[in-house]
Amino acid sequence: MWSFVHGDIMDGGTRQYLRASLGLCPRHAWGHAVVEIELWQAGAGARGGHQPFDISVLNEDLLEYAAGELRKPLSWLHPGMAHQPAASRSCRICGELAGPLPEGLRMGYANSNSNALALEANELAFTTAWCRETSSTWFSRACPRCLGNDGADPLALCRRHLAAGGPVSRATGHAIADRLLELRQRLLRLLDSMTDHGKPATAAENAAWVEALGWFAGWALPLYLTSSNPGS
Repeated sequence: MWSFVHGDIMDGGTRQYLRASLGLCPRHAWGHAVVEIELWQAGAGARGGHQPFDISVLNEDLLEYAAGELRKPLSWLHPGMAHQPAASRSCRICGELAGPLPEGLRMGYANSNSNALALEANELAFTTAWCRETSSTWFSRACPRCLGNDGADPLALCRRHLAAGGPVSRATGHAIADRLLELRQRLLRLLDSMTDHGKPATAAENAAWVEALGWFAGWALPLYLTSSNPGS
């Protein structure tokens, strides 16, 4: 995961694969965020590090792709129903971990101490701070099914619960696409805030990466981190 953060995401083939897989599985999508936020110590912008830059780059691309898919008809036989984005490839990280372990001494990216990095990332200090700081913005936009509620409006559901509910109308597909594109604009402004000359992000923009990951990978981790006693 540390090597994935260090540039794999910028490779054209990797980006194409990630569109086909709609990102990573929930475990590795949030794990990617944790690794970047906890371990990447230096950066531009007001925070100067410990921020979701790569996460935002990936998810603004995926949001645009998913919105385009939702605007398509389900099929020529069902023109009144929306096409929903579906993964045609498996999680790239799961695939890499499923292979045989390399022989000999195992070293991390750039000869890093993988065990020490894992212990540091597992503290979740900066990720927890991000989620708690922005929770007043994103909580009302979290998927109701992820919160354990029934009978939710399709516009409020994460991708996985939306797909589980079956087909939706073209009008609903367009409305969801509009919501994703609005989220993408906030994510782009968050990205800009993490550059040397970008404007400081607003509360809604700071929450955008949590909302984007929540839509693609579910809301389990931020809900856990913002519970009253995480880990108990």
